[in-house]
Amino acid sequence: MPNTSTVTPSVDLLSKYSAIVKESLSGDSIYIRAKETVQDLVAEGSIDDSKKAEIISSVIGGIVGSITSSSMSAALDWAKYEKELELKKLELDQQLAILEQDKLLKTAQVDQVKIQTRLAEVESRRMFGVGTFDVNTGALLSLTDEGKVWEDMLLVKQNTINATTEKTLLDSKIDESKVAIHKVVADTYTNFGNYTFSFDVSGNGLNSVTRLDSSKTLSDTQRDIAVEQGKGYTYNAWANSLTGSASVLGTALAAGSDIFTFGAGTNELALFDNVVQCAKNLKAASSNATGAVPTY
Repeated sequence: MPNTSTVTPSVDLLSKYSAIVKESLSGDSIYIRAKETVQDLVAEGSIDDSKKAEIISSVIGGIVGSITSSSMSAALDWAKYEKELELKKLELDQQLAILEQDKLLKTAQVDQVKIQTRLAEVESRRMFGVGTFDVNTGALLSLTDEGKVWEDMLLVKQNTINATTEKTLLDSKIDESKVAIHKVVADTYTNFGNYTFSFDVSGNGLNSVTRLDSSKTLSDTQRDIAVEQGKGYTYNAWANSLTGSASVLGTALAAGSDIFTFGAGTNELALFDNVVQCAKNLKAASSNATGAVPTY
């Protein structure tokens, strides 16, 4: 709203004073009535000219003085009132302008509140779902199973279930590890016997391993079996070698002394020595000694 009120910088005191004096000395004013009364008294002969002059000097003069004095005071009050009225109108214009701006502000605030209310409703729906309230007390009666809080609750429940499952799985793995450790210990005892060991102080694993008893273990038995298998392989080898060599030697003997003389440095003598050596090795492989596998 534009400002339509103005305040004049000067005070028109003289025109107001003249108007008041003029009004006070004309028409049915006290001055005119007093003047007419004196004139009537003079005309009737009630007073003479000397009294007339005295009355005019005292009464009429007093009235005029009073009128002029009161007129000036009234003119000042009039001018003061007009200025106060102008200032009041200007103040009212400013107050109206402030009220207009305040109205615009309130309107904007109402719109903002509406927006915030809608956002709050959206956020509430997103966070908590839809609620049912008591129309009388406003108390919350129920909530729909939706919204971020509900989903977080489901997630917490699922995490709890998962944690319980993981704990069960971890317990099972711990039991499995215990069984595995027991199996390792049992297999070690069965395969290698009773041992003691120590760890390296620098953290480099086992430092020493010492067997505590001489009982026969699976590894001992497997070693004995391996030795016996080695004896069998050696026996078969020397037996086959002896059989082949003896067969060749028999053929040489059957051929007669004209072909094979078995003299020193001859092949047939070397073949005979080989048959003898094979027989010795076969005899050694047939013994029960641990070192029954001889070297040739």
